[in-house]
Amino acid sequence: MEQICCVVLAAGIGKRMGGDLPKAVAKTREKALIDHVLESLAPLKPKKTVIVVGHKREILEDHVRSSKSAAGHSVEFALQEKQLGTGDAVRSALSAVASHKGTVLITYADHPLFTAQTLQDLVAFHAFKKATVTVLTFNVPPPNGYGRIIRHEDGHVLRITEAKDCNPEELLTREVNSGIFAVDSSFLKPAIDSLVPNNAQGEYYLTDIVEKAAKEGQTVAAFPLGNPEEAAGVNSPTDMHYVNDVLKRRHVAHLRESGVLFDSPDTCTIDVSVTVEPGAHIGPNVQLRGKSSVGAGAIIEGTTLIIDSQISPGALIKLGSRVEGASIGELSTVGPFANVRPGTVLGKEVRIGNFVETKNTTMRDGAKASHLTYLGDCTVGEHANIGAGTITCNYDGYNKAETTIGKGAFIGSNTALVAPVTVGDGAIVAAGSVITRDVPKDALGVARARQENKDGWAKSRREQLESSKKK
Repeated sequence: MEQICCVVLAAGIGKRMGGDLPKAVAKTREKALIDHVLESLAPLKPKKTVIVVGHKREILEDHVRSSKSAAGHSVEFALQEKQLGTGDAVRSALSAVASHKGTVLITYADHPLFTAQTLQDLVAFHAFKKATVTVLTFNVPPPNGYGRIIRHEDGHVLRITEAKDCNPEELLTREVNSGIFAVDSSFLKPAIDSLVPNNAQGEYYLTDIVEKAAKEGQTVAAFPLGNPEEAAGVNSPTDMHYVNDVLKRRHVAHLRESGVLFDSPDTCTIDVSVTVEPGAHIGPNVQLRGKSSVGAGAIIEGTTLIIDSQISPGALIKLGSRVEGASIGELSTVGPFANVRPGTVLGKEVRIGNFVETKNTTMRDGAKASHLTYLGDCTVGEHANIGAGTITCNYDGYNKAETTIGKGAFIGSNTALVAPVTVGDGAIVAAGSVITRDVPKDALGVARARQENKDGWAKSRREQLESSKKK
């Protein structure tokens, strides 16, 4: 493939995006708009990439200089002083590409969905056709705001007419301009210099170079875009929502192709920073965010949020659970309806059941807290069992304190462990206890008032109340 130069038009202002920054730095769910474009262009190995900047140029330039997406690009910036149209924007870049002989690929920073493959195919098609100008086109039913591809009856491209300048018949045309052009460098400068603002917008249209080439008898080609959703631009929050939806679907599709099983892929949100190994099973309404990872054979049942957490192979995260900043060991089970908070580390085959909350807690292999429990600032030994209603009282209003529960210990239901406190290996804590002192290894800890039964008291009380009502 010939060596090309790329021109990225990025001088737009993001006013409709709710700010006063360059639109190119607006972020999708993955990264800035300009980063998507630079990454798609990188496989072309451009000789030079010229980014046309404008409003608050220093913000965009600083972003590009520090962005990993610029790797492999020889970037140069060109300033468009005023917003006078796409043709004027390209004019700003002409001096930067003046020495280049060959193809100049012109793209837009606010079109983040074009894939590297599409751009490679466009450049290859342009070379195959030996075209002077090649425009990337797609079909969409009217009405729409795209420029129409106007062809001669023999099929040759004559011109591109912007929607606001179309007559009623031209508005019915389905083939439209994506905005992406491959142009021979020897034609580009004279074509741009010839532009005049004879249109409804009073702007210099880049699209007018197509008509100039056609009138001169130059070869004008139209490369059909296979997937029209790639042509989506971002001018508003609604557009950004659409772009994010496409990016989400692409990522999920990639995971499915790699061997990840999904019950309802359209309902799932998985950040690109998340790794999911083949063989994992993801249920409906699952969100995997941040630097999370899901191992092979793990099952995420559904309606679950996992943030910055590691889910080991074979683990099961049941319905309605939230896991953040945690590590879930192999074959461990969480939920349903559990809240696993930052600092939680679960070993192998650990059980966290329904309505259990953990924070800064380590549970060794085989430990269990099956239901209705809070474990904070706590270490639980291997195969220890935590009864329902158990809480660690880890905060005195000023400081946090640690609770240690030994290997094989059994904590009875409705127990309060007042930290700092240790329950030794193999020890048993009686249900309903408030433990304020250490329980030695293999001991029984009981801390509750002695039960006292008063025979006949309830009957006497009822009779007394009934008598008082009759008076």
